[in-house]
Amino acid sequence: MSVIRITGMVSGLDTDQIVRDLMRVERMKVDKLYQQRQTLQWQKEAYREVINKIRVFRDTYFDVLNPKTNLTSTTALKQMTVTSSHPEIVTVTAGPDAVQGTSTFRVIQSATAAKAQAAAVTAGSETGSRLSLADTLEAISGKLTAGPIVFDENGEVTVTINGTELTFSKDDTLRNVLAKITNSGAGVLASYSEFSDTLTLTARTTGEGRITISGQFWEAFGFAPDAEGAVGESGRNAEFEIDGFRGSRPENTFTIDGKTYTINKEVNPGDESPVVTLNTAVDTEAVYNVIVSFVNDYNKLIEYINGKLNEEYFRDFQPLTDEQKEAMTEKEIELWEEKAKSGLLRRDSSLTKMLQDLRQVLYSAVDGLNLTQFGIETSRNWRDHGKLVLRNNGADLKAAIAANPDKVADFFTKRSSISYSATITAEERAQRYAESGLASRISDILNDYIRTTRDSSGRKGILLEKAGIEGDVTEFQNSFDKRIAELNKQIARMNEMLLNKENEYYRQFALLETALQSLYAQSSWLAGMLQSQSY
Repeated sequence: MSVIRITGMVSGLDTDQIVRDLMRVERMKVDKLYQQRQTLQWQKEAYREVINKIRVFRDTYFDVLNPKTNLTSTTALKQMTVTSSHPEIVTVTAGPDAVQGTSTFRVIQSATAAKAQAAAVTAGSETGSRLSLADTLEAISGKLTAGPIVFDENGEVTVTINGTELTFSKDDTLRNVLAKITNSGAGVLASYSEFSDTLTLTARTTGEGRITISGQFWEAFGFAPDAEGAVGESGRNAEFEIDGFRGSRPENTFTIDGKTYTINKEVNPGDESPVVTLNTAVDTEAVYNVIVSFVNDYNKLIEYINGKLNEEYFRDFQPLTDEQKEAMTEKEIELWEEKAKSGLLRRDSSLTKMLQDLRQVLYSAVDGLNLTQFGIETSRNWRDHGKLVLRNNGADLKAAIAANPDKVADFFTKRSSISYSATITAEERAQRYAESGLASRISDILNDYIRTTRDSSGRKGILLEKAGIEGDVTEFQNSFDKRIAELNKQIARMNEMLLNKENEYYRQFALLETALQSLYAQSSWLAGMLQSQSY
């Protein structure tokens, strides 16, 4: 609630300005607290920017949800390629466990789905007398060649397809009926063609077996099941030969020995199908690209962090107060705050330690092997702060992958029998480090700094404890927010003191006005008395 004051009526003094000038000195103390709070807020935001960049890097190269770039998995570092002499007949993809070399494949027959079709379900030969998807079952019933649909006393009809029982209402449209069949658990696609006047049921999956039905509903549509309730043509399994060994699968896409085969052409029993030659090899280029991408992104990450650690700090550029901003243009404020935000993470101990840990891991050996043996070295330029470089522009790395892809993959992807956890003991951590490949070692370091799980002391990742991150409890429970909260308390206390101080100044000026008013009144009285005596 604002206070309206009428001041200076007697003295003629600009009391408000005098009080503002007096309070300006007093407010310098609280302004410093506001500046400290703003600096902490900027530091927290700068920390979170770093945390987010680390998270993106970690999630790209060390997360099972990104198998194509996950360096802890052989899927990324032992990518295989398979060439087919007849891709129109069969194509093949291979996983990391597939055997390299040449093999043969021949299709004996492709897999098909069971299918049943009722033709000429209506009596009319003209398209105007055939069924419409918008017709209700009650309207359709009178058009069916095999006779009307028999509804029960509730106007419903119950059917069974592949053991699944369904109930339709006479008010259901044909479109709704077909959708109910298709969306049920019967495993059948149902469709009607007005052009050919046919109702078709097709199994959702290929493989041996027939569609089974029961109920007068189907007979009205012209289906004639056998004694076992089966209708239409049976589906069949795919049959093939791999290196002369015969096999069978219910589908045209199947995986055998780490290779996924897809039969692309319909082959019927008795058809002549050529022998397909398949050549399986490591996709050197794909593996190379993954590692190069990792090197480039690692360099970008440490360049960004080192930039923050070595950013110039301008001591004379503190956060602006509201009063200072009022005297500046937007551009001046922008340039000032750019300087004020510079160097907030300069020589930060936690970030410095994380980079040291990463650099040490990159120098470490895995089963006696180092990165340098795969053509990856640390820059010799001290200004690069430990960036990785590809020797001979990557030619040595490509040669290492081509010569022994398993060795390259193992160096990165080797796994320990002990899983990463925030609560593992020092002994377990040492064992995990010794048993792990480079990828797991790097991943462990990053997790130590940005993990959202708690250790035995209840602490999360080192950087999260300091600055927190959105979407986690640390967003509001972190060291910076604790310090900001403490400053808020100090600011509240200081503002209360300043308000009391300001009120005291106004009270004193009010007393001055009262005293002057009394003095002026006495002077007027005295002047009047003297004037009267002079007469």
